[in-house]
Amino acid sequence: MNVSSRVPYQFAGGTLLGYLAQRFSYLSESAWQELLQEGRIVCNGVCSDGTARIKAGDMIGCDLPDFDAPAVNFDYAVVYQDEWLLAINKPAGLRVHSGGRFVTANLIYHLRHSHLPPYPEANPANRLDADTSGLILLARDKRVLSELMRQFSEGDVEKRYLAVVAGCPSPGTGTINLPIGPVKDAAVPRYWIDQRAGKPAVTRYRALRKLSERYSLLELSPETGRTHQLRVHLAAVGHPIAGDALYTMNDDEYLAFRRTPPPASGLTRQALHSQTLSFVHPVLQSPLTLIAPLTADMEQFIRNTTA
Repeated sequence: MNVSSRVPYQFAGGTLLGYLAQRFSYLSESAWQELLQEGRIVCNGVCSDGTARIKAGDMIGCDLPDFDAPAVNFDYAVVYQDEWLLAINKPAGLRVHSGGRFVTANLIYHLRHSHLPPYPEANPANRLDADTSGLILLARDKRVLSELMRQFSEGDVEKRYLAVVAGCPSPGTGTINLPIGPVKDAAVPRYWIDQRAGKPAVTRYRALRKLSERYSLLELSPETGRTHQLRVHLAAVGHPIAGDALYTMNDDEYLAFRRTPPPASGLTRQALHSQTLSFVHPVLQSPLTLIAPLTADMEQFIRNTTA
């Protein structure tokens, strides 16, 4: 099985072996070293022993041995479809795209090859983190995809999320306007506030209700679309999203957390759900609002945390 990866700049200057072991931790460092010694891994088309220093943008290719696909949550629901569009309510625990061991264990592959009926023409216009639930909007031809992506990039799509956060923001409504950039020295890829070189990021929030002394339910409306924007913004203002290990732990704590089996009950991911997308239908040219009901795990968590 051939897979590839382009090196993000936060890994620039490190060794190829270090990059593989840190970014793709589903294999141990010794396992990656063995693949390197077997000549299965190339950097920009050239075999490497793993000691070579890598640069941002380098293309790493690997001929991985076959292995069983990981268990993922395929309990998604189609919430809208017509001859041009498809909308999915994605559960937590499901990647949108392939990567590493998830070559077949992802939403797009499943829609195209396993869903009945299949949607071989479907291409996503937006994306969510694997452990964020909610709306994924897909186009069923390239012209529609191009128009949807234009609407997203120009801020013409109104997005609303629900999130359970620690504490309760004061005031109860407001705007978080803080630039975001990648953390260059992080062992685990993540983003944070970067006043000097970060990209502009704006999030509007509204407190819907206080659930308990510990938690509140917020409605979040991102006006920009930076990676991890909502998670970073809420953590930065002192109200991290419940269950968000990446933005409440340091690198060592997070890596140890990832190696620990998840609890049998309770919330096992960030309590963030993409509930609403409002936009102009690319073909019909009429306003369209799509709504994805809360997933069962978030509903249960809200019930459990309500005083």
